[in-house]
Amino acid sequence: MSETVAVQFKQYFPVLPLPETMLLPHAIIPLSVFEPRYRQLVDHSLDGSGQVAIATYNDVCWKQHKKNESILRDVVCLAQIIQHEKAGDGFQIMLYGLCRAIILEECPPDDDTLYRSAKLRPLEQEEEELDEIYRTELLHMLFRPNLMRLENHDAIVDWVNEPTLTNDALFELVGCSVFDDAELKYALLAEPSSEVRSKRVLCELAHIDRMLTITDKQSSSKWENGISWN
Repeated sequence: MSETVAVQFKQYFPVLPLPETMLLPHAIIPLSVFEPRYRQLVDHSLDGSGQVAIATYNDVCWKQHKKNESILRDVVCLAQIIQHEKAGDGFQIMLYGLCRAIILEECPPDDDTLYRSAKLRPLEQEEEELDEIYRTELLHMLFRPNLMRLENHDAIVDWVNEPTLTNDALFELVGCSVFDDAELKYALLAEPSSEVRSKRVLCELAHIDRMLTITDKQSSSKWENGISWN
């Protein structure tokens, strides 16, 4: 999604909470929406800007709370609905991450609006483009034998070699597509510095490389009860 999208932070944005962080800026995720309050949220969003705050629950026991009472983490990914279609009683939507934002104020549901909304402030400030050295280091790391085993390795190499993709966007895509750890993804979402985020992504890739090396050094004769560390 190369075109610039305008965001008016003076408005309240509908909030779609998820159990864990799934979306970072510049990345795209699909979602299925069937719950009545979130079907209404999508309907209302499509009638307006199509922008939704993708939030994360702060409490791992969020299911035990009443609807709309679970506490949300402060940082959200403001997303744009870029594709939608009806699916039975719900929607199949595609969301594009626009930017990081902090929840300043929440507006609870009422008789007419079934979902929460929130006033947001952008988390990131304007900063210089990320140094090319990080992109170069990422490319070198991707050709380590262990990291060539990444499921989406070829796609990441294509991203690195895509001249229209900024360094900042590149590391956002890697962070969202490679790592499954929800806490790591939230840490990347909550970090306003692109340089710090990029260093964290490189560090985590190096950790994956080391762990694969350790795992590969096992021999089946050393496995206890025939069970490996994998």
